[in-house]
Amino acid sequence: MKHLPPNNMETTVAVTENSPQKIPNIKVYKRRLWMLCLFSLLSMMCAVTFPQYVVMANVNSCFYDVSLEAINWTAMIFMIVYLVLTFPMSYLISNYLDLRWTVVCAAFSNVIASGLQFAATKPDGFVYVMFSAFFSSMSNLFILGIPPFLAAKWFPSNELSRACAFGVFGNQLGVAIGFVLSPLAVSSECSEKDLISIGKRNVAYILTAVNVVLFILITFTFQNAPKLPPSVGEAQKKKDPDIPYKEVVLSMLKNKDFILIFITYGLMVGSYFALGTTLNELILAFFPHREVEIGWMGLLFIVSGLVGSLIAGCILDCTQKFKETTFGICFASLVTFIIFSGCLYVNQIWVQFLTIGIFGFFLTSFLPIGFEYGIEVTYPQSEAVCACLLNASTMIGNPPLRRTNSAAAKDFQRKCQNGYHVSEGTSLVPRKMFSPTESKLSVSNSCHTFSIGFKSGEYGGVLITLGQLYSSHKRTFRTVCLGSLS
Repeated sequence: MKHLPPNNMETTVAVTENSPQKIPNIKVYKRRLWMLCLFSLLSMMCAVTFPQYVVMANVNSCFYDVSLEAINWTAMIFMIVYLVLTFPMSYLISNYLDLRWTVVCAAFSNVIASGLQFAATKPDGFVYVMFSAFFSSMSNLFILGIPPFLAAKWFPSNELSRACAFGVFGNQLGVAIGFVLSPLAVSSECSEKDLISIGKRNVAYILTAVNVVLFILITFTFQNAPKLPPSVGEAQKKKDPDIPYKEVVLSMLKNKDFILIFITYGLMVGSYFALGTTLNELILAFFPHREVEIGWMGLLFIVSGLVGSLIAGCILDCTQKFKETTFGICFASLVTFIIFSGCLYVNQIWVQFLTIGIFGFFLTSFLPIGFEYGIEVTYPQSEAVCACLLNASTMIGNPPLRRTNSAAAKDFQRKCQNGYHVSEGTSLVPRKMFSPTESKLSVSNSCHTFSIGFKSGEYGGVLITLGQLYSSHKRTFRTVCLGSLS
């Protein structure tokens, strides 16, 4: 039977002695919302520094006098640290550190990371940038696998997917804030190094103040677990004997369903991190001097994904159709990624905002769904170990995806420097096809102007260059254009 306390602050579910099967007392505390809120805020602050430097990679490369590859390593270090230390950390969390101390350690590491940014406000302070990124990556190492673990400890079974989605929500929101914080606070003119230093110092003040307050709140108010479990499954796990960590990992790696999820999660979320890392390089190749717009584009990419995550979590709680939901998200992500890639050559920046928003809606929503699906196929084994393994798969998939993306952007920039230009509102056209002495009318008459759909070609099919003989004594290459030339 069900008992409701007069103040409606908690719910108790119990069964009588005459019931066919005795179920332990279950309580769902409203305090669970405060635990989830604190954790989400911490996860948000841990993720802010991930895109903080790469979103203005060209400016930071000039300011610190380092290569773009070195700037990319401020984000890549998150992947490397997680990949190297994920198994030792998941072992510590499962056997020695409880939920509370894991979160406290993450908050403390984040305070150190933000404090180090004060030493990174000078042009010779890049080494402190890397130290700050290292401590931020340690914070992420503590908290990335926690959302399903926290959800299982504090939330009933009918709220697990939403709670896990909200836990992941904080990390995604932090990435979104990181995309816009630096472009708005820091000057994009490399020659104005004093203004850049002031902007970086202001960012350090903001991050440090928030992290210190959050650390104090977590230290004094965050609890490890409620007195009574929130679900029958959690109560049953407390009675089950502990399985050695090695056996848990090996049993998961022998689970064919989990292996498929492991591979899929690595590719999907690896693509998410790869795009976040190289977004500055990729978009600047098509739209020079648009650092602020790139920041807002990254924000849109993440925020639309937050909406998608919450919607996907609600669908999963209502339907419990893990396979169908996962397939739908993966298929939609593939289609929207192809559209986003092709539309880069349209050279209208509003089109990029539209397509990256739709792409982010589907791709980012896979983060909590992948967690829940992995936990579903490995139940009743440890949620923390499952989450750590899935996160490790993204760190394996991210480096090659990121390097491929970065190499493609650099290749495009090199082609631009070798005779191609991009301007908003026009097609991508070789400079050598146009003579500065020719009038616009003669160029228009020399081109066959018509509209075509996307086809495969050297530049993604948006521009097709044909050689055509215009006179018997002279062979000249002309360009088949999209639309009219302005």
